[in-house]
Amino acid sequence: MSRPTITDVCLVTRDLDTAVQFYMDKLGFELDSRMPGFADFTGPGVVLALWDAQLIRDTTGVPAQVTEPEGHGVMIACELDSPAHIDEMYERLTARGVEFYRPPADYPWNARCVYFAGPCGEFWEFFAWYEGGKPGRPTPDAPLPA
Repeated sequence: MSRPTITDVCLVTRDLDTAVQFYMDKLGFELDSRMPGFADFTGPGVVLALWDAQLIRDTTGVPAQVTEPEGHGVMIACELDSPAHIDEMYERLTARGVEFYRPPADYPWNARCVYFAGPCGEFWEFFAWYEGGKPGRPTPDAPLPA
């Protein structure tokens, strides 16, 4: 049996119109399809889709969150080419009105990162590895613990 392939990340939103405008106007996503209660975007990688919380609750019975949550429960991460691109992206998105939690910074996991809230209760991380890349990978001298 093959492993399932993740093709879409679907965010459930309480305000579809605001979310669609955020992804198009501020992050530059291109709308691929739009139906009542649904939208998705084309781009590299997986498809980003948006579902209206009340519609998915009413049509599928899934108990989607229709009230304002406290804190974030989902993070979407995008890897950029270099730490310098983090700063460039920060400047570009700030000019478009994206509000970041703080300016780009270097973190102990060997990456430069920046974080901001999306309109659907999620938050976003843009990151780039420093030389040496992702830490914590197993090596012959240091395999992962069992």
